[in-house]
Amino acid sequence: MDFSAVVLAGGQGSRMGGLDKGIVQYRDKKMIQWTLDVVRPLVSQLLISCNRNLTDYMPLADSVVCDRIAGSLGPLAGIHAAMESTASATLLVLPCDTPLITRSIVEKILLASAENPEAIIVLAEGEFLHPLHAAIPVALKQSLEDYLIDGGRAVRKWYYQHCVIELQITAEESGGLVNINTAAELQ
Repeated sequence: MDFSAVVLAGGQGSRMGGLDKGIVQYRDKKMIQWTLDVVRPLVSQLLISCNRNLTDYMPLADSVVCDRIAGSLGPLAGIHAAMESTASATLLVLPCDTPLITRSIVEKILLASAENPEAIIVLAEGEFLHPLHAAIPVALKQSLEDYLIDGGRAVRKWYYQHCVIELQITAEESGGLVNINTAAELQ
């Protein structure tokens, strides 16, 4: 099965003092680079969704996409922009601020998606969802566009309008999904 991936880096970075989280240094490279390095060998197309610092992101992926629906609509707008820019049937979605993500977690999402191509696959730890660690059928693009235009913003609410499979991860695997949202966490 052919997959494309989008790494979401379009946030305002408000909890990071306005810094663009994707391009801040984490250990010895840009935070987004950790995710890109894991994902690149697993997909046919690698996209970054961002709305600023485009020239910093351009050399890192096959393509950079920006929100196509105006109004700072959140991560779903970045997912929609990526859906508009891919020929793949399924879009792997990951955030830029989980640099500890492992290849095994990504492979787990892709395998579940290949086995269930009509479903949205989303990582979960019990009742807790990781909504931006998902695989989404690109066939849902029009549904997502309609939802955004109608004022929808909640990722989970849109997901559950469709067939969703919550892919359970172990406590050990969850360590790879730690978000770095603040300067203190970055240290």
